[in-house]
Amino acid sequence: MNLLSRSLVNLSTKKNNDSLGHVSRYELSNGNSYNVFFIEARYFGCEEVCFKTGKIIKEERSLSEYDYRIDLFFKDQDRDLGWDSMFKDW
Repeated sequence: MNLLSRSLVNLSTKKNNDSLGHVSRYELSNGNSYNVFFIEARYFGCEEVCFKTGKIIKEERSLSEYDYRIDLFFKDQDRDLGWDSMFKDW
């Protein structure tokens, strides 16, 4: 498993206006992508995405009831705050 990238993500909504998360993206030995999601530094879930089709093969979420918008926020490029600009000295 090779780390490809990390992204800090703005998860804020009108009700929760200072929420952040991050996603770590990996490449598996079979070529598939493996994304691990965190909300406020707590594990939220993961998914494996087929490299050929781009479809989600399997996924899990730590919360049985969660707002589906969180998944959309993680994939919205406009909510990506970058990683290097925030943590370049780490």
